[in-house]
Amino acid sequence: MLEKRIGEPCPTCQTPLQRRRSTFRTIVGDVAFCARCCSSFELSSLTEDDVLAAFGPPEFAPT
Repeated sequence: MLEKRIGEPCPTCQTPLQRRRSTFRTIVGDVAFCARCCSSFELSSLTEDDVLAAFGPPEFAPT
């Protein structure tokens, strides 16, 4: 299952995704859900801050 974040556009219809309780047996918790085309996606655990922190501070960036 693809990982998406709340508010990202649905890959099928471009509608912003909403948070919804999972109805799948294999996924416990919430999923990113598109109400227009009834698609569900796993919630991405990474935030923008996590992604930026993975590259380290700018003074240590490769040149």
